[in-house]
Formats: sequence, C-alpha cells, structure tokens
Amino acid sequence: MEQRQKDMVVKKLIDTHTTISTMESCTSGMIASTITDTEGASAIFPGGYVTYLNETKIFIGVDEEIIRKYGVYSRECAEAMAKTVQEKMRTDIAIGITGTTGNIDPNNADSVQGVVYFCIRVKDKVNIFEMHAEVAGMNRHEIKQMYTDMVFEKLQALVM
Repeated sequence: MEQRQKDMVVKKLIDTHTTISTMESCTSGMIASTITDTEGASAIFPGGYVTYLNETKIFIGVDEEIIRKYGVYSRECAEAMAKTVQEKMRTDIAIGITGTTGNIDPNNADSVQGVVYFCIRVKDKVNIFEMHAEVAGMNRHEIKQMYTDMVFEKLQALVM
C-alpha cells in the first residue's frame, strides 16, 4: 500500500475526529509511526505501546492467562492487545498486532514464521485477522513494512 493511501486513511480519521491507538509487537511501532507521518495526526493519535516482550504486554494490561492459554502469537492475544490499548488510551479505534518477523522465536513455542495476527477494534466491534505471508528472503524491516501495509489495508476497508 502506498504512503498516499495510508495518508488518506489517517486524514479520514482526522476529518471525522476518530481517535486511534496501537499496541504493537512484531511491527515495533511502525504502525504508530505511519499514522504520525500524516500532518495533524496528533489530533487523533494519543499514543500507543511497543510491547516486544510478553512481560511488557502483561505489564501494560494484557491478561497473562491469555498468553499462557492461547500463546502470544494468537488471535486472542491480538484482541487482548487492542482492547487493552483502547481502554488505556480511550480511543475509538485500537490496533493490536503480534506475529513473527523472522526466524522462529525460541522464547515462544507458538512462533510460526510469516504468520501475523492483528485486531482492529472499532468502538466495541472486534475485527480479527490472521495473515500468512511468504517472508523467505525478506529482512525484518521489509516484513514489518508488509505487516503494516496489511493492517492499513484492513483499516482502510473499515473506515473509508
């Protein structure tokens, strides 16, 4: 997805006074960065969290039981991340994303290369996505960019 299209999505949020927040793991803040690449985004983006470690997700408010029961790389974790950041930041829309960017994560048995889970909560409506991407030959930055593009494509469909 081109930056121009992403800007259109963010401008739509600005025009409609629709706030958005993020809790990111595998994208390491790239979604938040992309949102704030659009001038005026401070009106609708109060902030977000980069929660690379399980302990950080739990510290911010994701229920440890969700991670233990379903795994950190799961639809349930992505949903909990979105709900947590939406409650903390009091936003209309919240995005939670978790997945593996490169090799299998030795710290989490549920790691599958190229699989990403993300949730986009619009008010109290939950939209969960599971994407399988071919990441062989891609570096971590390229994978994060691809995941960010996937999120923006789904966000565009929900808000435009």
